[in-house]
Amino acid sequence: MKARQRDETVRRWAWRASAFRSGPRWSRPNPDTPGRHAMTFPRHDRAALVWSKMRFLASETDSAVTVEHACVVCGEVLEAAGAGLTLATGTGLPEPVFATDARSRELEELQFTLGEGPALDVSRSGMLVVVTDVTSSEATLRWPMFAPEAIDSGVKSIIAVPVQVGAITLGAVGCYREFAGLPSKEGLAKALVCAEAVITLALADTGEPVLGELIDREFTEHRARVYQAAGVVSAQLEIGLPDALARLRAYAYLNDRKLDEVAEDVVRRRVTFRPES
Repeated sequence: MKARQRDETVRRWAWRASAFRSGPRWSRPNPDTPGRHAMTFPRHDRAALVWSKMRFLASETDSAVTVEHACVVCGEVLEAAGAGLTLATGTGLPEPVFATDARSRELEELQFTLGEGPALDVSRSGMLVVVTDVTSSEATLRWPMFAPEAIDSGVKSIIAVPVQVGAITLGAVGCYREFAGLPSKEGLAKALVCAEAVITLALADTGEPVLGELIDREFTEHRARVYQAAGVVSAQLEIGLPDALARLRAYAYLNDRKLDEVAEDVVRRRVTFRPES
């Protein structure tokens, strides 16, 4: 029930963000979209516009601007149907912490389960990932397990924007679109401002990401169990935790099961890993 209420609130934010427009009119031909014109902003004006949109969303619920508002606006400027946030947590591993809707939540969780996908690529490389057509052979070769699932969910293109502090990449905002093609240059530029806002807001009070306040509880209901199960597998196979998590992921994928379901079975000793398994 709480997850549905959260999704409805975020959908209202997204709709209002789409309705809120300010800044200069279309001013020059847009090479990305024939027949239209592109808006361009100096960097400081672009940042001011993005932050004004976030403040507008926050004012609708009489709240302070949060990381969630930054994710919603990031999706909106890239014309995405939804967005999700992946961050490196105390484990050092990137994992999903927020999503604007159920489909984005599922795709973010799926990347954590499979160990592959655009958000994880960004977290590892620090580079922007733009997939103009998820049905392409390039996407399938890059993510042989994730790409078919994304296609089945109705996603046609994906943009994953790095969340960084200097040269350190802390995660990514993944934006899922229902049509193929490149995003506009201005949209990408605004998305980068949103990604900067994510870390600015996360670090605002303490100088460290306040993950307890950022994490979507829908994601974390089973996360502790996954890491507990990885610890069990690590002891059973005498391997490190990252390798143990990889074994859990492989088992879940090969048996067409959710990672948290496998983790519960491992913790309850219904599934045991042996060196020859």
